Amino acid sequence: MKTSVSALPFAITLACSVTAISAPAYASINEQFSSAIKQSEVSAQFRYRLEHVEQDNTLDNAIASTLRSRLTVTTGKFDNFSAVVQLDNVSLFGNDNYNSTYNGKTNYSVVADPKGTDINQALLSYQNKQGTSFSAGRQLVNHANQRFLGGVGWRQNEQTLDGYRLQQSVGSELTLELGHYYNVNRIFGPKGTAADQHGSFNTFTAHWQANADHKFLAFGYDFEFDNWTSRSSRTLGIDYQGKLAVLPQLSWHLSLAQQDDAHNATQAFSHNYHRISLNWALPGVTVQAGQERLAGDGQTAFQTPLATLHAFSGFADMFLNTPDNGLRDNWMQLNTKVKDVGLMLGYHQFDSDTGNAKYGDEWNAAASYSLNAQLSGVFKLAHYNADSFAVDTTKIWLMLVYQL
Repeated sequence: MKTSVSALPFAITLACSVTAISAPAYASINEQFSSAIKQSEVSAQFRYRLEHVEQDNTLDNAIASTLRSRLTVTTGKFDNFSAVVQLDNVSLFGNDNYNSTYNGKTNYSVVADPKGTDINQALLSYQNKQGTSFSAGRQLVNHANQRFLGGVGWRQNEQTLDGYRLQQSVGSELTLELGHYYNVNRIFGPKGTAADQHGSFNTFTAHWQANADHKFLAFGYDFEFDNWTSRSSRTLGIDYQGKLAVLPQLSWHLSLAQQDDAHNATQAFSHNYHRISLNWALPGVTVQAGQERLAGDGQTAFQTPLATLHAFSGFADMFLNTPDNGLRDNWMQLNTKVKDVGLMLGYHQFDSDTGNAKYGDEWNAAASYSLNAQLSGVFKLAHYNADSFAVDTTKIWLMLVYQL
């Protein structure tokens, strides 16, 4: 039960404090307040997307035509404090001939973009000249490449966290971060049973920029879900990105992690993870190849429930949940630019980690173009060829973004 506290003592204290403030102090406060007002910004973004999903099953093809309208207010700093409020609205253009995971149209394939209006971010931040930064409230948290924690920015309703985040810079090379969050605002909101995941989510990262060519990251994630207990876990890992000064065209990325059951997990497990990739920047084209492994033993597997999953294991999103036999994703990707159009072509081969199952393979393609600083467009295509996992799936996207 909350303790009842009279407001009278606080009012008396505030009145006494105000009368005690000197004229120069008033001037200083007014100056800071005026400066904060002048530095405040209001921005708007409109993101229209047409998404088509066709699957080789009994579900009807999905067509989702949605518009996300975003209004963001960012205040200037007042005595090292600032605030952000961000409001999102997802609306439909035409019929909702898709399963948004909330609209009840389960005869269609899923496009996880429910309509609705929600506060995407609302936070108060503090930052000083000693490298300390603290934020409290609903906030967007993207860690590294977002493989373990990210905002799922591809979906119209972004994933944000309610809680607290402390960051501390130690010189110019080292940055430490601690986070505690008690609610996840998921992409399936703002309404429905899947809109939120409550629990206790603790995060730790340590970024060390050894020099211009070598960057290290140590991370830890302790997740306790109140209801999604199969995903309660503890994950520890390291990440390294590097290149050679004598061969700057070649760079690499290596990530290793171990995940164990924790708290109220429904099963005992211990699984390993690795991701290794090589990037070769040739004249006019960049070639990337790599492998990602999420171990599984036939009963459980390495999971990343709060990741930006669309960025991994193919655009078709066939592996949002790692199969119990685990996943090995071997991929190759080409990136180039023709005049002002960015082009990408990628291929994935998916196999099980335990056993010799061939899950399937997938082709991805994308084209992006910026008409100017305000208007840009993206076209994407994904085609998954099923072998022993899921069904053949084709997805096509057309997206336009206008920034005010």
